[in-house]
Amino acid sequence: MEKKKEKQRNMKHDTAHPLSTYVTKHRVQQKMSIRGLAAKAGLDSGALTRLEHGETRTPTPETLRALAEALDVPLADLYAVAGHVVPYDLPSLVPYLQTRYGQLPDTALAEASAYLEHLIDQHGLDPEGPLEFEDETTTPPQG
Repeated sequence: MEKKKEKQRNMKHDTAHPLSTYVTKHRVQQKMSIRGLAAKAGLDSGALTRLEHGETRTPTPETLRALAEALDVPLADLYAVAGHVVPYDLPSLVPYLQTRYGQLPDTALAEASAYLEHLIDQHGLDPEGPLEFEDETTTPPQG
């Protein structure tokens, strides 16, 4: 029975939500303990532990705001990694960079865009995502 519980814990940790990875990474970079981050964010340390272990997949906007402030990270980043923003709602790279880093010259934006296209091609990614009914989470209508 104990081996089964351990396997379930490892499975949850191995498939952790990107939010758990993001929060843990930033907390560790800032040399904060879970309790320290929880206190700074005004959150329960047990809830934060569950979040970092991938057991909490839908934190509230208030929790995300508190974590963003405590970790000094952009709230939009936390919304994105928590899945509150879907990829097709995000801007393409050049408009994003122009908005975020307006001081970048056009040549730098073109270089960044070209490099991203190279990485996408190199790794065989499709930035548009799967075609309708191409992924296993949807099924075509019957009839």
